[in-house]
Amino acid sequence: MKKVLLIISLLFTTLSICKAQNTASNIDNVRIRIFSDKQIEEVLFVPSFGQYYIETDKGEKIKVNKTAKVKIKDLDGSLEIKINDSTISKTSKINLIATGLKAFFQIAPIKPQITERRYEDNLEITSKNNSLFIINVVKPDNYLAGVVQSETWGATTNIDFFKIQAICCRNYMMNNLEKHSNEGYNLCDGVHCQAYKTRANKKEVTEGAYKSKGEIIIDSEGNIIETLFHSNSGGTTVNAKDVWGKEVPYLVSVEDSFSVECKNYQWEKYIKLRDWLNYFKGKGLNIKSKEIEDALINFSQESGRKTEILGIPLTTVRKDFNLKSTYFNVQKWGGEVKLTGKGYGHGVGMSQEGAIKMCEEGYEYWEVIEHYFKGVKVIKQ
Repeated sequence: MKKVLLIISLLFTTLSICKAQNTASNIDNVRIRIFSDKQIEEVLFVPSFGQYYIETDKGEKIKVNKTAKVKIKDLDGSLEIKINDSTISKTSKINLIATGLKAFFQIAPIKPQITERRYEDNLEITSKNNSLFIINVVKPDNYLAGVVQSETWGATTNIDFFKIQAICCRNYMMNNLEKHSNEGYNLCDGVHCQAYKTRANKKEVTEGAYKSKGEIIIDSEGNIIETLFHSNSGGTTVNAKDVWGKEVPYLVSVEDSFSVECKNYQWEKYIKLRDWLNYFKGKGLNIKSKEIEDALINFSQESGRKTEILGIPLTTVRKDFNLKSTYFNVQKWGGEVKLTGKGYGHGVGMSQEGAIKMCEEGYEYWEVIEHYFKGVKVIKQ
């Protein structure tokens, strides 16, 4: 009987891995829209490393020297290309294509002036709504390393944490490849996709991302999970259901002692008493009631996390008062109320500061992942 159960278990695991591998099939490049929140009329492209050439929709192929400064300007729906201030071509689409094993470039918006960024691999530019529509056509692993650096650099130099973050970002990428497909690209560079403001150039980030190559996290049915994360849990993570109303088996509350006493573990905020009470009056509460007023100015979560205050969701209160988390106590403080809180972020999934602490204490990367995401497995594609 034990042998039969073992065979069934192995078969289930194999089928789960195959399912995930089929979903996360090999991808040569991803299309990431950069400067997605800007209206840009002109940019400067400069090769930083490797060889590039320009390809236009006319079939032109123009080599770009390492010292070349390529300006691309929108002209009412068409594009003007200048190299070192000499007009080379006018076209409707430009591909800046890398050759060789590795190449990266600098791109700096000129109109309006925005701080330059560096990205790897290729660039595609068209005109849309009288502004430049800029797509970085990039190898997935180069993109993920850039996301990890954009999202987390400065929090630590721990390589294992960057590996964990890269795996989480890979899961997000695989689950959201079609997010902007109707607009001609996969993901944008904003935080509602994944922050992507640079190529990775920090040794620890690139090493951690490289070590994560091909790894994803799956649930018990072989599905690639949603890898949500936040800065600090405040000591207890939150059920996904309590934040978004949807129950997710692997996004459940866990005790998180690793986040305690980290940088974003505690916070305070003072709000004028009348503003606090009038806010809840606007939500339909009778603040003239002594019982209701007492509940609003003596609110406590010391005995455990709550999801609402007198029927008002704490997620709504957090958003309206721009609080760091929903995990807070309230007390009257003269003519104000003092909110004493714990944690930073929505609290669902992985606490980044807690994960860093676990890595520093010697936990394996998969142990960190399995601590925050319940009932999951890390597999290699």
